[in-house]
Amino acid sequence: MVRTLYQMFQADSVKTIHLEISDIYEIYTWAGNSVLIETTIKLGNGSKEILDFLIKNGRYDVALDSTSQEEIRLYTKMPDRNKNKLKTPAGEVTEIPEAKIFVPDSFIWTEDKKTLTRKE
Repeated sequence: MVRTLYQMFQADSVKTIHLEISDIYEIYTWAGNSVLIETTIKLGNGSKEILDFLIKNGRYDVALDSTSQEEIRLYTKMPDRNKNKLKTPAGEVTEIPEAKIFVPDSFIWTEDKKTLTRKE
């Protein structure tokens, strides 16, 4: 079972973005002025109904916290998913969420991919 989710965050006047994403992710640039997060979830030993339930309850959601107009933090709302494993008669449900984070091409990022800053 595979599903892809999309979330968008405005970054018009933002100069710094801090990422606290607990999934595997890669960063890409694009011509837009917002941040787009595309999360693909691969679910093993689970059904469509289980995946729908997990998505509906925000298990893979990313949230925005703004410390100022120029600085934001994007973070996983449920970072401890590994502690809340699901089990079915078929066995433990495996979840592999992977994200692609598209940022405006005016941003550069640190080697650890945790802090992005707008080019001067």
